[in-house]
Amino acid sequence: MTRGSALFRSGRLTKAAEVFSSTECLSRAGIAGRLNAAVVLRDLGQDRRALAFFEQAAALAPEDPKVQAAYGRAALRAGRSGKARAAFQAALALDPADPEALLGLGKLGLRKGVPAEAIVPLEKLSGLAPAFSLGWFYLAQAYESAGESSKAVEAYRKTYGTDWSFVEARVPLARLQKRLGRVYEAWREYAKVLLLDPRHPEAASNEASLGRRVGRSAADVIRRTVLGRPMPHHPAAGRRGMPLIRVGIGSSATGRPILREALAFRCTGRFRLIDPETGRLLKEGVSGEDFLIHRAQGGWFQVSDPKGRRVLRFRRAVAVEAVDLERHTLILREVRVAQGYHWSAVQDRQFAGRIEVRARVGRLFVVNILPVEDYLHGVVTQEMPKDFPEEARKVQAVIARTHALYLARRVRRHHRDRYDVCDGQHCQVYAGMLGESAEARSAAAATRGRVLLYKGRLAHTIYTSNCGGHTQDSGELPGWASLPYLGGRLDGGAGVAPPRTPWELDRWVKGSPAVYCASAQKTGPAQFRWTRVVPAEELERRILRIKPIGRVRRVLVVRRSLSGNANEVWIEGTQGRLKVQREHKIRNLLGLASLRSTLFVVETERDRSGRPVEFIFHGGGWGHGVGLCQHGAAGRASEGQDFRRILEHYYPGTSLGRLDY
Repeated sequence: MTRGSALFRSGRLTKAAEVFSSTECLSRAGIAGRLNAAVVLRDLGQDRRALAFFEQAAALAPEDPKVQAAYGRAALRAGRSGKARAAFQAALALDPADPEALLGLGKLGLRKGVPAEAIVPLEKLSGLAPAFSLGWFYLAQAYESAGESSKAVEAYRKTYGTDWSFVEARVPLARLQKRLGRVYEAWREYAKVLLLDPRHPEAASNEASLGRRVGRSAADVIRRTVLGRPMPHHPAAGRRGMPLIRVGIGSSATGRPILREALAFRCTGRFRLIDPETGRLLKEGVSGEDFLIHRAQGGWFQVSDPKGRRVLRFRRAVAVEAVDLERHTLILREVRVAQGYHWSAVQDRQFAGRIEVRARVGRLFVVNILPVEDYLHGVVTQEMPKDFPEEARKVQAVIARTHALYLARRVRRHHRDRYDVCDGQHCQVYAGMLGESAEARSAAAATRGRVLLYKGRLAHTIYTSNCGGHTQDSGELPGWASLPYLGGRLDGGAGVAPPRTPWELDRWVKGSPAVYCASAQKTGPAQFRWTRVVPAEELERRILRIKPIGRVRRVLVVRRSLSGNANEVWIEGTQGRLKVQREHKIRNLLGLASLRSTLFVVETERDRSGRPVEFIFHGGGWGHGVGLCQHGAAGRASEGQDFRRILEHYYPGTSLGRLDY
C-alpha cells in the first residue's frame, strides 16, 4: 500500500495500478487494495478495469454506502446503466441522504435522456445539500431538458450563487436566456464570462451583438462605487519612526500597475504638491475639490484645478499629501480593483499618507506611501473576515505586517514599478481606508510592531485562505523555495489522519473531514470543498492558445504533494501533450475562473465513442495551500488557541519579535 501510494503521488500511475492490483496487495489489503486500484485506473481512463475492482470492493463492503456509490459511478462511466442503478439504490438504502448516490441517479436519468427521472433525485440532493453546486448544475440541465426553462434559469443561478468561481454555469445559462428572448439577461451573463476570459469566442461575439441591442458594453457589468462622504481618519498612534510601505494602487492580477490616461483626486484638507525625487514643495491646493492629472503636450503631464486651469506640469512624477497628515486624507477617483476576478470593480478610494503619481509610456499609475501600521488597517479585514475570532485577527495582523516588510526588504518583486507591494492578491489585499474596520485597527494595535522571525530575520509568512485540511510543503511546489518553517502541516487535531492513498484522497476531497479549516462551512462552503464541471471543448480551446495537442483525451495528475495537491498535470491530446507544473498555471488553465486550489481529483465523462465530454473536478481549499491557513487559524481560535500558539503551529521554528517603534 505504501509503495503503491508513493508511485501514485510521483505520477507513475500505471505502475501504481499494477502494485495495487497485484495478488499480494489484494490478498493482504483486501478491500483497500481494490479501491486504490480502481481509483488509479479511473484516473488513467481505464473505466472498465476500474469498474471490475469497484465491483469487487462493493461485494466485500455491502454495508458501506460510499463504496456502493463509488461502484455506481464507475458503472455509469463504463456504460453499465443497470449495474449503476442497482449500486446507487443500494447506497441510498444504507444512507438515504448519500450525495454521490443521489447525484449518480440524476446523471443516470440525464444519460438515458429521461429528465423526469433525473429531476427527482437531483431535487432531493439540492434540498439536502443546498451548498453543493454540482447538484444544482445537473438539476439545471435536467430542467432544461424537460422544458422547464424558468426552473433551469434559477438552478443555473444557484450553481454560481453557491460558488461564484463556477463560471462554467454562466455559459449554458446565457444560451438559455438567449433562446428565451431575454436579451439583456443573456448579454449580462456573456459579459460576466468576458470579465474572466476576455478571449472567450462565444462570449465575445454574443456580448457584442446582444450589447448593441441593449445599448450596453462589457464594461457596464463592472461594479462602480462613488464615495460620497469622506471616511473618518484613525491614524495609528506614535507613527514617528515606523517603517513606510509603498503600495501600488490599482494593480493587475500579476501585481503590475494598471496604467491610466488621467486621474482625479481631492483632499479632505489643504494639500501639497511635491517633487518626490527632491522633496521640493511645488504648490499647495485647497480642500474639497477635484483636481485632474492628465497628459499635456510635448511629453508633459499636467495638474489642473476644477476649472481646467494648469496648476503645474511634470515629466516623471508628482506627489500629493495633506498638509496635516494626522487629520486629513486623499481621495482617488475610479480606481480599478481586482482586475481579472469575479469581484472586479471601479471604486473611489480614500488613502492615508502620500499619493505618488508616476508617468510611464504616456500614461499614469499610483503609489500610496504610508506607515506600516496604517497600511495594516486597510489589510487585516480585507484578507480575513472581520467576524473571525479576535485571536485569528491578531494572527493576520502579525503575518500581514511581516509579509509586507519581507517583500519590501528581501524579495523586492515590484522594485522596477517603484513600490514594495501591490494592492491585490498577488501580494496581499489592501483597500486603503475603504478596507478599514474597528476590528482591523484593534488587531493591529494589539500586535503593534510584532513580526515573525526565523534565526533573527524576517520570516516569509506566506498564507492561504483555506488549505483544505493539510498545508503544502513549500519545497514540493515547482519554482518555490524550500523553507524549514513552511513544511506541510495537518490542519486537524487528534484522531484525524491525512490522506495517504488514492482512495483516501478521493474520500478526503469529496467528504468533510474534521479539520480546523472546515470552519469555512460557516462563512463560505465552497472555500472548503468545491466542484467544477469543465466541458472538454472549453478546455481544448484554452489549451490551443498554448500548444496544439489536438482533441483532449485525458487530464492526468502526475505528481502530488503529501497533502494531495497536484504539482504537475499532463493534458494529453490526439496530437501531443501539454505539461503544466506551476501552481498558478494549473489553476488558471483548467477552468474559466481559476480553480480554487490544486487540491483536487478529476473524473472524466465520455460519450459512447470514448471521447471526453466533460471533466468534473472535486476539490478542497482556496489558495496555494502553503503557510498559514486562515480558516484553520479561525477554527483554532474558536477552540481557545491564542495567536502565539496558532503561529507556532503553522510556522514551526519561528519566534515572535518586535520592531523598535
